[in-house]
Amino acid sequence: MKRIMATALLALPLAAQDPSLTVLGTFRTGKFDVGAAEISAHDPRTQRLFVVNGADKTIDILDIRNPAAPTRLSQVKMPVDVGDSANSVAVKNGIVAVAVQAADKTQPGAVLFLDANGTPLNSVKVGALPDLVTFTPDGRKILVANEGEPSEDYKVDPEGSISIIDISGGVGSLTQNQVRTAGFGAFTPQNLPAGVRIYGPGASIAQDIEPEYIAVSPDSKQAYVTLQENNALAIVDIQTARVTSIAPLGLKEHWREENSIDASDRDGGISMRTWTVWGM
Repeated sequence: MKRIMATALLALPLAAQDPSLTVLGTFRTGKFDVGAAEISAHDPRTQRLFVVNGADKTIDILDIRNPAAPTRLSQVKMPVDVGDSANSVAVKNGIVAVAVQAADKTQPGAVLFLDANGTPLNSVKVGALPDLVTFTPDGRKILVANEGEPSEDYKVDPEGSISIIDISGGVGSLTQNQVRTAGFGAFTPQNLPAGVRIYGPGASIAQDIEPEYIAVSPDSKQAYVTLQENNALAIVDIQTARVTSIAPLGLKEHWREENSIDASDRDGGISMRTWTVWGM
């Protein structure tokens, strides 16, 4: 039976020894298998939830003041002069930041700024295929992982990068001058650490690297960026907007019991076993 996509709210028990979760409420989009409820971000000021709806190419705004009965207040379409569809959303201090990809994913994307009602406030350009947006803990900057995926035929392969947007002066007066880019052009086959996976046909290292997710240190000085296709982690100095190093994540020994895997999706069940293979 097909199930519709939903956003569910969970309650954590107070007792530390009880790891169970209880569903408080669910909002159903009515759509199945089309990414209709992907990334969500909560605004504690308004008790609203901002949800990336890939099926409708919108940001859905939910009212969760009563978490047992979340309701959709509105849907925000991406302005045509900003981009095509939302990939990620983050909220801090009443500001909603949305990562928006271009209709042609190999072209520069954007970050759209909204207020809590979904009213557009401003936008700036970032790298190709912005896939995640996040605020630094101090709220002064926004970081964007620009994945830079190639076209299907690999004729166009944009460079992956991390955009750093200084919003300390407010988002209303923001210009491109407040956007800096941490790229990977300084890395060559000679200085790239062994174990970083580079595989794209005819691609440079900067083209082949695809930033996916960002975590920021509590002091807002460093970012740690997963490089999805490259089996590695990038460390970024936020103040200088520079990738300081790349750390390969190594290989996993799947012949060890603790690394057993279910290697088939065709055997009709779950079968965790050890295998004499390496895994990334």
